[in-house]
Amino acid sequence: MKCFVVLLVCISIGWVHSGKIKPKFNIARLGEATQSSTYRPEYNAAAAIDGDTDSNMMAGSCSLTGYDNPAWWRLDLKKRYKVEKVVIVNRGDCCGERLLGAEVRVGNTANVNNPTCGAITDVSKEAITVVCHGKEGQYVSVVIPGREEYLQLCEVEVYGKEYRKPNHDNSDDSVLEDIGNLFN
Repeated sequence: MKCFVVLLVCISIGWVHSGKIKPKFNIARLGEATQSSTYRPEYNAAAAIDGDTDSNMMAGSCSLTGYDNPAWWRLDLKKRYKVEKVVIVNRGDCCGERLLGAEVRVGNTANVNNPTCGAITDVSKEAITVVCHGKEGQYVSVVIPGREEYLQLCEVEVYGKEYRKPNHDNSDDSVLEDIGNLFN
């Protein structure tokens, strides 16, 4: 019986640490968005986190900056998170190539010069996923560096978990000790 319990515990620990648990809650909806400029009032930064993934700009649920260098959009999550992935819904009715070269950045400063998670190199699909591997920060930005461009985002979804300061109580060690004690 002890062996069976140990096996279940080991499988559970492996499953939890394997990263197979997919985040389900879009934390972008909890934040506040701003952008470098606004093309027209209906294309404001908040339109990109309204939960509507319609990729037709004329439907009124996309953000759009002016022709800026750099054009940027920033989300303040209000707390620090370990960001696993960012999903961007690009404009689908035209001009999707404008997003090529855009960078997704995550960090703790309110400027848009935080560390980069990744760059958008393929706009063949409307939904683009950038994996951030738990990059920690309060701010998520989409920036088109190095050129004048319009930045259009029909939805930005952010998935991750709230950042917790590391607890140095060696709780992982005590769990392993408890498992080891089951064999004695």
